[in-house]
Amino acid sequence: MSQQNSHKEIYFDNNATTKPLPEVRDEVCRVLGEEFGNPSSIHSTGDRARKLLYSARRNIADLLGCEPENIIFTSSGTEANNLILSSCSLGAKQKSRVVTTDVEHSSIIKMCGFLDIHEVSIEYIKVDSYGVLDMDQLEKALSVETDLVSVQWVNNESGVIQEIDKIKKICKEKNVPFHTDAAKAIGKLEFNLENKNIDYLALAGHKFHAPQGVGAIYTNNKFSLHPFQFGGFQEEGFRPGTENLPGIVGMGKAAEIRKGNIKDTIKYLTELRDLFEGKILESVPNTKVNGSTSSRICNTSNIMFEGIDGRKLTMMLDEAGIRCSQSSACTNFDTSPSYVLIAMGLSEEQAYSSIRFSFCGENTTDEINEAVEIIVRNYEKLLN
Repeated sequence: MSQQNSHKEIYFDNNATTKPLPEVRDEVCRVLGEEFGNPSSIHSTGDRARKLLYSARRNIADLLGCEPENIIFTSSGTEANNLILSSCSLGAKQKSRVVTTDVEHSSIIKMCGFLDIHEVSIEYIKVDSYGVLDMDQLEKALSVETDLVSVQWVNNESGVIQEIDKIKKICKEKNVPFHTDAAKAIGKLEFNLENKNIDYLALAGHKFHAPQGVGAIYTNNKFSLHPFQFGGFQEEGFRPGTENLPGIVGMGKAAEIRKGNIKDTIKYLTELRDLFEGKILESVPNTKVNGSTSSRICNTSNIMFEGIDGRKLTMMLDEAGIRCSQSSACTNFDTSPSYVLIAMGLSEEQAYSSIRFSFCGENTTDEINEAVEIIVRNYEKLLN
């Protein structure tokens, strides 16, 4: 808990990171204290570590609805996205081409910038005012030979869910590999990858109550990946380097827990989100939810407080104990307005006046009610 004030902390920034569950913390501590072996060692201690590694891989595969062999561990969702994009473009052929959107996570946007200076052609598909991808533009973009389509399943700022089934159908018809950054979808959407035609998927453990510093790739074609790190044969050589065993075991435990309670979690988070938005829209004038209200993840509310400096309001809320943000944690120190909201058609002033609130299963209705009172009080202070 922050020491900057004596207020009770109300944590509504779960899209930035979630708090590891008690069961997850127990597993991590157990591995650190008792099962410290290297999974690549051939002795018995190493063998126990390998079994833990496989068990975690299986738990994550069960949550995703795929086989354990389809999972490759990484240090983060960012590394997973980078590895997938670099594999499918650099060296794919003399002239490579990637199609993505202009509202992707910064790990995609910046990787595409890197690819662009290495003579990979990048085309950015626009979204509408609701944050939804323009399917007609996507179809037209795939009339030219393309090496990869990369579309984020759930936007990290707006919470908007893209029509993945339609996108992958278009990609399949054009015989183009499809990748999705699913960091914000895992554990908050029910799906089974056996029924999806997804070639690559990236996830991050700390988005569903696992430790920070561990992520994974799902792929139905491992041998299309080209590692950008070299060393041992860990993760079959696709991601060499001794595995973060405590983190991976923690992610496996978090996946096991979420697999068991996902229906209840989605229902509860939807109720919290709708309660919060209803009270804010009723209590605070000139407010609006950014993004689609019909196709949005259960835990995310991006609210525009028209005419208010959202940066000041965010700081005031922090001083009052409410943790929220204006954008992705990966871009919070960028003083520019949210490029996601700008791409959705908001003005710079409107983007600056917007704040993201993101909830988790540990949040309560009492916290919602208290937070709304604090938000109203501080909003009124900014008006005076």
